Amino acid sequence: MRTAHVVPVLFLALSTPASAEDVTFEYTDVEKCPREAATEEEEGSDMPLDCPAPGGEYTLTESYSAYDSFRRITLKGDAQFSVELRPKASCPVARFSNKVEWRMKDGKPFAVIQRVTCHALNKDQSGPGKKLGEYLVVRGLKGHTSISGEVPTKTAAANTKARALADSALQKR
Repeated sequence: MRTAHVVPVLFLALSTPASAEDVTFEYTDVEKCPREAATEEEEGSDMPLDCPAPGGEYTLTESYSAYDSFRRITLKGDAQFSVELRPKASCPVARFSNKVEWRMKDGKPFAVIQRVTCHALNKDQSGPGKKLGEYLVVRGLKGHTSISGEVPTKTAAANTKARALADSALQKR
C-alpha cells in the first residue's frame, strides 16, 4: 500500500523546481526612502532619491527632469552596472508606483518588478498627458540580466505572470 503513495509524491517532488520554492520577495516603499535636502544653489531642483535595496548590494535611484521621472538600479562597487526600470514600449513620460518588488534567492535580490504608467506629453509639452498604458516592468540584476520584459497590467493575472518571468531564469539553472 505504501508504494501507491510513493509514486505520486515522488512525481510531485521531481516536477516542482526546487529553485522556485526558495524564491522570496521584499518590497521597498519609495516614499519612505530618505531624500537629501536641496542646498541654496540647487533651489528649485529635485534632489535624486537613493534608496538601499534589501541585502545592501543595490541602490534604487530616482531622478527627475522638468516633466519626467527616471528610476534605475545600480550595484554598489560596480559603476558599470545599471538597470533602467522603464518599459521598452513608447513611454514619453513615466510615472512609477511607490512600491518596488525585489525577487530574492538566498537573501539576495536577483530581479526587480516595478509598476510604471506611461503617458504622452501634454499639449504644452510640459508634463503628462493622455495615459498610454501601464506595465509591470521586470528586470534581472547582475548575473540574471537575461530577465527582461514587461507585462501590461490589463493582462489577466499580471502580477503572477510578472513574478513567473522574474523567476524563470532561476528555473533554467
